[in-house]
Amino acid sequence: MKKKRGFTLVELLVVIAIIGILVGLLLPAVQAAREAARRMQCSNNVKQVALASHNYESTFKSFPSGGIVSYTPAALAALNATNFCTSGLDRTQAPWLVLILPFVEETNLYQQFDMTKRFTGSSNIPGDAPNAALFSKNMNKYQCPSDPNSQSTINNSNYLGVQGGGPPTGVGSSPCSTQAGQRVFFQNGVIYANSKTRFGDITDGTTNVFLVGESRYMPTPNMRADGFHAGWSSCLKADNAFAVPATFAAAVLQINAQKECGVNIADCFNFVSRLFGSKHTGGCQFGLCDGSIQFVSQSIDITTYRQMAIRNDGLPIGGSLE
Repeated sequence: MKKKRGFTLVELLVVIAIIGILVGLLLPAVQAAREAARRMQCSNNVKQVALASHNYESTFKSFPSGGIVSYTPAALAALNATNFCTSGLDRTQAPWLVLILPFVEETNLYQQFDMTKRFTGSSNIPGDAPNAALFSKNMNKYQCPSDPNSQSTINNSNYLGVQGGGPPTGVGSSPCSTQAGQRVFFQNGVIYANSKTRFGDITDGTTNVFLVGESRYMPTPNMRADGFHAGWSSCLKADNAFAVPATFAAAVLQINAQKECGVNIADCFNFVSRLFGSKHTGGCQFGLCDGSIQFVSQSIDITTYRQMAIRNDGLPIGGSLE
């Protein structure tokens, strides 16, 4: 009678080791495939936001204003390029991400806002009803699936309007700024405070100018000890030394130059307006004014990058802003 032979301990360990190696080889591939799918979804989100902005321009003959600011008569009389961000009323009105809602198939949500009332600037600066309650509403169409902070319970946006850009000194366009130049407001892009930019104003060519950029820096509830945060329906605050735009940003710092925000690490309110970035490896996605989407490397030449945020500098790509 033949004796049945089973696996020896050595053979079993070899098989387990081989399986472990195969799993180790497979997991990165699975993760890479998942990230590729998330990046594709993010690209589609940017595309929809850019197209919505185009459709808004077709309807109203200008791209949506980054944020609507009201000024007192005295402030309006003294308004200039370096004080407009600190001279407005404390709580301003609808930001551009609210204005384009009908063009991303969110007309019902748009109609819930009262455009004549004050909007919420940040969680500690509530607007009027019903806008204050709508501030906390999640909008997954404005969220990148690769960003762990963009959850169904969070009201952030990963897509910000491009308000322009330039060197930190403001050469080429002196920015209005607060908090020692950390919170900046430019007017040389397409989407900025009280902007009414038309296609005809983009004289550098729609294929050469950023419209929408990806950002992982909008403050969320977990980024500060006090929980103060912004949201996709945040109006811009434009009245004092703490003025800050939340839904649009400028190309000042290199892409992904600021690594992380968090309690006792960094305050996103102090740099959300100065850069773009993402959780995708190596850069982030931009929607250009011609409606195309490009993944821009974080190693792009800084001068070229800043120029592509400006609608009308008249310089060849790579020409000096200094």
